[in-house]
Amino acid sequence: MSVLKIATYSLDTRWFTAVMATIMIASLTQWYGYEVIVPYFFFASLAILFSVVIFKAAQTVLFFKDVLEEILNPEKTLYLFTIVGAVSFLGICFSRMFHFHTTAQIFWYVSIGLWLIISLSTFSILFLNQKSEDRRIKDVLHGGWFFATVGTQSTALLGIIVAEQTIKQVLFIQVFSIALWSVGASLYLIFMALLILRLMFYQFDSNTLLSPYWMNIGAAAVTAITGAVLHQHIQTVGGTLTDLLPFLKGVSLFFWSFGLWWVPFLIILAVRKLICSGEGLAFTVGYWEIAFALGLYADSTIHMVALFEGRYLVVISTAFAIACITIWFFSSIFTIFYLAKSSVLVPVNKLTLDYVTPYSFKLHGSLFQVKEVISEWLDQTIQGVTKKRYCITTDTNLTCLISYDLLTKKWYFDQVKE
Repeated sequence: MSVLKIATYSLDTRWFTAVMATIMIASLTQWYGYEVIVPYFFFASLAILFSVVIFKAAQTVLFFKDVLEEILNPEKTLYLFTIVGAVSFLGICFSRMFHFHTTAQIFWYVSIGLWLIISLSTFSILFLNQKSEDRRIKDVLHGGWFFATVGTQSTALLGIIVAEQTIKQVLFIQVFSIALWSVGASLYLIFMALLILRLMFYQFDSNTLLSPYWMNIGAAAVTAITGAVLHQHIQTVGGTLTDLLPFLKGVSLFFWSFGLWWVPFLIILAVRKLICSGEGLAFTVGYWEIAFALGLYADSTIHMVALFEGRYLVVISTAFAIACITIWFFSSIFTIFYLAKSSVLVPVNKLTLDYVTPYSFKLHGSLFQVKEVISEWLDQTIQGVTKKRYCITTDTNLTCLISYDLLTKKWYFDQVKE
């Protein structure tokens, strides 16, 4: 029960990316003709979704104050768009893979409602929330902000798929989807300008969480996919929007190309982090983000092949699909191993229940596990409380001091106590 409580407390909203990554595997296997295994991946994505929703609901009930703080945190609030993306991609699967078009339409309505609520709430928080004087752009802005683009574009994409199976209000759905697509593309360009500013003028430490930055290419890819599907649909049904076809085609190619430009830089940052951080392959939900981004890019390249009849792009699509499937299987095995290990090895004490500290840390190349909390106190300065410090013992009876920064929400190892 205690381990379950720890898991509930520490649940990250980013786990919805595991749902979307699994859906991308189902989509890619369908593209490449492996129809037999598609339902298995789809049902796996449903199982992940229900598990995350149940844990998230329990977390909201049991730890409402902490959930509220996460929502009000500018660094994390845009992760809520992962919920919109998961619902939208499931609706796309229902329509394209199983031809449940009514179900897809219901998911579209739900997605629109969630998008409206989350858009109004998250951006109101970003605009109106009181800014700390010492908070800098490097502390708040990261690649995870691109989930706002992913949630917006996936809702637009589902709308076009719904329009393909209906004869009522087709023009309205087209215009609405183009409007959403334009909003998502604009958000991408705004966030990208800010992100390049952050990378150029602020230090990018080797211990910076890197996986959200893979959404640079994921958001660009889903924007290209939505533009290509809009182009295909308008070209098929004709009507008053045919004048937009060259624009849709050009912008789709622009976003696909810009996303491809980012790939080598992300690989360089990943290699640098692996070499310099000294953390090794530590478990993180971010592996699912990488798998999702790679899957989106493989899918977008397939759409570019259809849009420009460029068979030479098939090699790029295949390479990204293989990378996506590889990372997905790695993430699945790593997640199962981590959950099994945590259920046995996580020490249950006030420290893990209140703050879910990493139950192990490295010191001089050796791994130590937290066994007991001896004492705790607040580190107060003239500006107020900044850190909560703990004196702990390890499994090797080593006494250490660790601290939790209340502003950055991060743990730090301080020193070994004699």
